[in-house]
Amino acid sequence: MFSFLLVITLGAAAASPSPSPLPEIAHVYTSDRTDSTLKNSARTTYVVTRAEIERRGYRTVGDALENLPAFEYSPNGPIGSSAEYGVRGNNSSQVLVLIDGLPAPGSFANSVELATMPTTGVDRIEVVEGGGSTLYGTGAIGGIINVITERKSTDGATLRAGSYGDASLEARTPNIQISRIVARNDFTLADGSTRPDSDYQSSDLHANFGSRLGSFDAIVRAEISGDRLGAAGPTDFLSPTSRESDLNSGANLTLTRKTIRSEMTLQFGGTRQAITFACDAVNDLNCFQTTESLNTEGRFDFGARNVVSGENEQLLYGIDLARGTVRADAGGLFSTNSFAQAAAYVQQKFTTRWGSAYAGLRGERDGSLGGEFSPSAGFVVHLSGQASIKGNLATAFRAPNASELFFPDFGNPALRPERAKVADLTFVDSAPFGGVSIGWFGDRTNNLIVTTLIDPVNFTFAPENIGHALIEGLTFDAKTQPLHGFTASFNLTDLYRAQDLDTRSRLPDDPVLTTNLGLDYAGTGLVAAAGASAHSAGAHGASAFTRADAYISLRAAPNVLFTVRAYNIGNERYEAVSGFPMPGRTFAFELSTH
Repeated sequence: MFSFLLVITLGAAAASPSPSPLPEIAHVYTSDRTDSTLKNSARTTYVVTRAEIERRGYRTVGDALENLPAFEYSPNGPIGSSAEYGVRGNNSSQVLVLIDGLPAPGSFANSVELATMPTTGVDRIEVVEGGGSTLYGTGAIGGIINVITERKSTDGATLRAGSYGDASLEARTPNIQISRIVARNDFTLADGSTRPDSDYQSSDLHANFGSRLGSFDAIVRAEISGDRLGAAGPTDFLSPTSRESDLNSGANLTLTRKTIRSEMTLQFGGTRQAITFACDAVNDLNCFQTTESLNTEGRFDFGARNVVSGENEQLLYGIDLARGTVRADAGGLFSTNSFAQAAAYVQQKFTTRWGSAYAGLRGERDGSLGGEFSPSAGFVVHLSGQASIKGNLATAFRAPNASELFFPDFGNPALRPERAKVADLTFVDSAPFGGVSIGWFGDRTNNLIVTTLIDPVNFTFAPENIGHALIEGLTFDAKTQPLHGFTASFNLTDLYRAQDLDTRSRLPDDPVLTTNLGLDYAGTGLVAAAGASAHSAGAHGASAFTRADAYISLRAAPNVLFTVRAYNIGNERYEAVSGFPMPGRTFAFELSTH
């Protein structure tokens, strides 16, 4: 199949004129919490655009980020399954997930699920790697994922059908986007049996409106996402009646006032998450919860910031306030707790003809958990018009989340906040090929929170602080300029050290070597786009694996595309997480209008 797609792609490239190069991503928002250029941004930032999401068929945020350097993503099965994720060796609790600059639903309880977060209504996703506590506060030791939604979409629709009853529909108007996904996921296991507990269905609605209110530009965004899924356990612990229902909703209002030298932004946001779990204890021998559980989180955020720009300098300062309540009902065991965060931050940036430098400081108070000051500094040195060296040094922290502190039969109220020293150094050169970067990163964390087995007889786990942990790694990222419509990309992450310094053992769930290879084609004739990719990783607690995918989009009409997608072409029966098998070779067919 891969060879067939490649032959079609090469033939179409020879028959069609070379299209214009895709525009470069020149500006980002998340790295300095204001509009800035990638060239002058010291913090390592990667961007997944709307065009990439549509071309590669990404339906969830987790899928869209999987091939980024130093991003770890291990799903527990097909679409609808939960997934483990992290950045630069740090786990999900150490990575802050934002939607339009405000925390996503589930941030207080560390229940943000990228594997089911839809790309419906998403304009782009910015990932800032490295400690971001100075600008964003707790939970940003490994980095920040900012899902930026569309301000004004275009009309269109995408209809998809694939293997194992996987089907979806997405419809887009300038202000409203909706999607619906259903999947049986009844793939066969290695022993010939079929999973009875991996089914999935979801519905998503996203709305966005912009207007002018006096001297302010106003943008209102609202979203509601609901899904129901089989709570698949490992293959040796099937519970066919276990089902989980999730409801995530949120809305925010952003007010921006611009003058010649300054930009003031006010943000108001609210989110709510509800997670329900149940199973049939009468007919299901592996049903481990006899009564229905319900976990909820409600949160309100307010942020105010101002950016003042001079000829060669920029001053950013602001405040962040958050209040929320987390309630856990684990089958009759209740826990209700309130959380509060208050912070002020400032960052000064200077720009000269040789580069730029910044220094910043944040003071944050996380209720009864205490306070923290987080300084940071960084620089960009331009060696030439194309080459530069970037470096960052920061302290970062993470307050324990609600699940770690108070979840019934699991929480540990005595936990202390994690504190880390984070650094990175990157060489970037846009002259060779289409750009090359080589980087080093590392962080040393005290009071790292890990889940440990405290009672082997009753199989009871609890989170605990360990003394010290050290993470170090290298990244290499390269891409080519378009040649007759073709572009190639390659990145490698070598996480050569991820160590618990107290026990001298490697931290769990951190593959040593991860690589991604991609080849894409953009055309103007019958073949509108095509590509192939390979993802290779040392799996979390399982054997290493390599998965190859491919796609081809044919122009059925001027504004209509027909796309064939093939996943896991080699039919490798791998497990990204031990005990949770992935499907073998699968196919999907799409019809989309623009």
